[in-house]
Amino acid sequence: MSRDEVAGLGQVHKLEPRAMRLLAVLAQAGGEVVLADDLLNAVWPGLVVTPSSLYDAVAQLRKVLGPDHIATVPRKGYRLATAVAAVTAVTAAGSSAVTKVAPEAAPSSAGHSGQAGTAAAEAAEPRLGPRSVAVLPFVMRGVPDSLSFLSESLTGALISELSRQPGLVVVALGTMLTFGQRHPPPQTLATDLGVRYVVDGQLEQRGETLPTLHVGVQVVDGRRGTQTWADELTLPANAWHATATVVVGRLARALRFELNDLASQEAVVPASDAEVQARAFAAQAWVQLYARAQTPETNQRATRLARSAVALAPELSQAWMCLAYADWRAGNYRWSDEPRDEQLARALAEAERAVALDPRDPDAHYVLSLAARNRGQRQRADEALRHCLRLSSSYAPAYGLLALSLERHGRHDEARAYCDKAFELSPLEPLRVIWHWVRAEASLTTGDPRAALEEAQRGMAVNPSYGQVYVAGAIAAWRLGAVEQAHEWVAELRRHPAFCSLAAVRLTFERGYDPACLGQLERLLDTLREAGLPAQ
Repeated sequence: MSRDEVAGLGQVHKLEPRAMRLLAVLAQAGGEVVLADDLLNAVWPGLVVTPSSLYDAVAQLRKVLGPDHIATVPRKGYRLATAVAAVTAVTAAGSSAVTKVAPEAAPSSAGHSGQAGTAAAEAAEPRLGPRSVAVLPFVMRGVPDSLSFLSESLTGALISELSRQPGLVVVALGTMLTFGQRHPPPQTLATDLGVRYVVDGQLEQRGETLPTLHVGVQVVDGRRGTQTWADELTLPANAWHATATVVVGRLARALRFELNDLASQEAVVPASDAEVQARAFAAQAWVQLYARAQTPETNQRATRLARSAVALAPELSQAWMCLAYADWRAGNYRWSDEPRDEQLARALAEAERAVALDPRDPDAHYVLSLAARNRGQRQRADEALRHCLRLSSSYAPAYGLLALSLERHGRHDEARAYCDKAFELSPLEPLRVIWHWVRAEASLTTGDPRAALEEAQRGMAVNPSYGQVYVAGAIAAWRLGAVEQAHEWVAELRRHPAFCSLAAVRLTFERGYDPACLGQLERLLDTLREAGLPAQ
């Protein structure tokens, strides 16, 4: 029997198989709390998933049973708060029979006049949620037998790296390898696996004298059948082992941006479920903070969304992480009327809470590093970044921030190398403006103002609102004798509260420097003074 239905007070509702399995596991617990990890293992065997999958399945059940019949136990899991007359055990195939809900737990009014519309909406939503993805094995074209293993190797590495990204649900490698080199149409595959997006890639060897491997990847929206994103990379065939990790990291980082942005644009925020609503707000805040240029406007939007998410779901790590990042930016760049030290101290506390709620989230460790550095905790900040990279080796911003730390410790060549790594992994990252600034500062410190000027201008092209690149640009221009240009950028600095005076620049930068390297900062300030930036 494989009906996947729930009945109560004369109403019968069809459930997705995994929602049904979740209900059966909760019912068999007899009202006791079932830990979130145990639910993930029981309901999604063989799949690499994140807690988002569990939240979505709980939301489906609450739509049918009503919001009060599945209780959330903070930091632990869920329990069924409803009497159940009968539950048939989940079969080996993963299907289940009819479950009868006691009369006091009848379905909510959403199951009456609006039932047809709700059913249609659920049918359109993929079973594994809006941020779910299946990665097909790379198709091999003209690749010699000696490199035939690359298809499985790249596919497995990409699935592994994507599975570490919070908010993404990724079908496990074992399932995807069964498709081999024969790929079904993406829409068919998406429907069969219950995912929203399908990643389809190919690997082709080109050239004879100096053969190269050409990697092409596309993302297909399984619901619409349209291509939403594509990327191409080329690597030397004889050096695949040295560059494969960069390829995987770059693809994983770009895919995370794309999938989160697409899902955020289409987010449906149901007022009936606070947890689902909070996650939608947090996802939208994430996009404003990571996928958009950092400006006062994007930061204000992120702050509003993150606060709404925290109010609805105080145990949601991503909400606290986004709030911490937004508060850190507002305090660091003086985008708020609140006293700077108070706002930065609060940002650190919020980042610490995000890490405590989800120690596996690399975003939380990245923001913790930012907040700790502003409080003068340099060693703690660097360790947070290294842990971030242990969690996700493709996390390009962590390399960029480590580059800044190395530069502020006088290790200029290492700082440039870390910036190069960040650019390799994420060449179109909005946060790359920071890496241009680090390169510019390293060039200024080592006596190459022309290279510093070029990097500063590249940074201005990425984000014209980012004040640090005008600091580097004004210093470089002055040292090159471009007085008019230096004065123009000093005038730009005076419009930024965090850089409007020598005192403001010192306050913004000083805590990030190793005490032995404060002379670097003093030399930068001396040039800004000569270029006309006022003392106060």
